[in-house]
Amino acid sequence: MIYPDTQTPRWSRYGRLSPIRRLELAWRDRRWRRRAKPAAGIDLVPAGVSPPRPPAREPVVLFTVRDGMATLPSFLAHHRRLGLRQFAVVDDRSTDGSAEFLAAQGDVALFTSNVGFREAGGGLVWRDGLVDLYGRGRWYLSIDCDEYLVFPGCETRPLGDFLADLERAGLKRAMAPMLDLYPEGPIGALEAPDDPAAFPAESCPLFDGSHYTVGDEKFCTSIRGGPRNRLYGTPMRMTKFPLVFADGELAFSGGSHHGPLPLTRNFAPPDAVLLHHKFAPGSVETFRQIAERGSHFNGSQFYKDILDSGAFGPATDFRYEHSVRYRSSDDLVARGFMRDLRAA
Repeated sequence: MIYPDTQTPRWSRYGRLSPIRRLELAWRDRRWRRRAKPAAGIDLVPAGVSPPRPPAREPVVLFTVRDGMATLPSFLAHHRRLGLRQFAVVDDRSTDGSAEFLAAQGDVALFTSNVGFREAGGGLVWRDGLVDLYGRGRWYLSIDCDEYLVFPGCETRPLGDFLADLERAGLKRAMAPMLDLYPEGPIGALEAPDDPAAFPAESCPLFDGSHYTVGDEKFCTSIRGGPRNRLYGTPMRMTKFPLVFADGELAFSGGSHHGPLPLTRNFAPPDAVLLHHKFAPGSVETFRQIAERGSHFNGSQFYKDILDSGAFGPATDFRYEHSVRYRSSDDLVARGFMRDLRAA
């Protein structure tokens, strides 16, 4: 397997699991379910007036937030354009006005919790709790508030059409690698846009066009790369599965942010992409806060390594000879960053 891959027939190499490999994954799946963080004692408390529950099978967006005002307006605007009408969020003690902003949105159900993000298994217990609340038998977009879903043709067709593509292909989730967006210059020179709901590629139009690796790992087809790996050697896994159909087997806790349970569904080609607005205005301070809290994987070690390198700061410029300008979903398909199920 290679990534990106412009040869459509080669997508069939993704997700090929031998019977022995499937047995190994099923055994690991059972073991990881047993190790899942117990939900007992972890509460979700509605904050303010929630919108009416969506009809059965209407997709719901799940996310968590802590001080996300740099991206929340554009995050909501983008996913509303895709046709999403219900958002459910757990606020993790924001102090930048995120909770107040979200409480004022008519399509957002805001929750708080008696525990923090780390105590909730990196928020995975919260996500399971929201699935239990909104019900199974529907699709969920489980995402972070600095991630923007892009699927083939998303500029002209709604998410429901893409979900129909997945269902016709017999899929219950969609793999989407994160593509870190960055500006045309030092990240410290980036200012907040005049329109906070502007699409992030307007201010951070570039992403890495090369230096990715792909392979089947213990719980997913894993794509690694991007500017943080290229400049700082942090082998961050870029794979995520933001779109999931919640049947009786789906579980976030016990799995990973990069691969929910059951594990056998995590081996597939990328059918979408997450544009990752990681270097929004104020990102240097955001990195410091994440490192200090230790709330991300392995105590936020990747963030600590980047900061400790001494080469990350306001003057950091991620551009290189293979930087690519984001143009459209069709361009991502043509460049081999995701397949188009309509052509399969």
